[in-house]
Amino acid sequence: MNNKAGSVRDLIADYLSEQCTVIIDSEAQLRAGENVVHAVRVAVRRMRSTIRVFAEFFEPSEAAHLEEGLVWWAGLLGGVRDMDILAQRQAALLDELPGELILGPVASTIQVELATQRKQAADAMTEALDSERYRKLIGLIHRWRSDPPFTSAADAPADAIDPLIKKAKRKVNRRLTKAAAARLAGEPSEELFHSARKASKRHRYAVEAALPVWGSKADKIISQRKDLQDLLGNYQDSIVSAAFLRELGTRLGIRSGQNGFSYGVLYAREVQAGESLLDDLKSFL
Repeated sequence: MNNKAGSVRDLIADYLSEQCTVIIDSEAQLRAGENVVHAVRVAVRRMRSTIRVFAEFFEPSEAAHLEEGLVWWAGLLGGVRDMDILAQRQAALLDELPGELILGPVASTIQVELATQRKQAADAMTEALDSERYRKLIGLIHRWRSDPPFTSAADAPADAIDPLIKKAKRKVNRRLTKAAAARLAGEPSEELFHSARKASKRHRYAVEAALPVWGSKADKIISQRKDLQDLLGNYQDSIVSAAFLRELGTRLGIRSGQNGFSYGVLYAREVQAGESLLDDLKSFL
């Protein structure tokens, strides 16, 4: 740890400021329909992770108040982003599917279905931008950017964050091991892997905060965590995609001009995509 790193207050305040700025500056872009939802959602996640992993450095009531607002806003952003991810995944699945297995207007049906759901989510998000709740949240984020509600514990040297980052790492390992054991035993494991993925993100973001003083050590950990997140994220996306295809095929597959066969084939491919998960995770366990 660099002995010129300063205090925890300095280190975390800089990281928080970056995330606050992304969120504050995004409003005009969101209103204009620009493709910034993912970036804003990540900034929200980073803020939530920071106040959770480093909770002992913040006034509890102030942190809880911010968390409540961020959870609400993240949900609205997620409604849009999730549709974008699902649309990209469906397009890729259809591109890989041989033409003779596509019976009926499968592609156009999926596109219309997802476009409709995305518009509903985007409308809800845009409407929220004009709400009193959003204005209060942005006001709160402005205050956190200029003067985060630190406790006196944040005056400690910057390396005081090290034990908390190690604790976050141990949580990832515990959750991942538990999820893998459940899957190996044939028990429900989807939620456990999702929980491990969230813990991995929190660890990664905590290390990001330490980047100015950890240097290349942080870069290596961040890269490893990105790899794990990509793996678990792809698995989670396959689960969401499979559920979407099952519901859509069941609902539309018996209508005139539709054929449930293609939806079933796509569904089976998504289920199969997760079968190699344990093998893929060996380097992380």
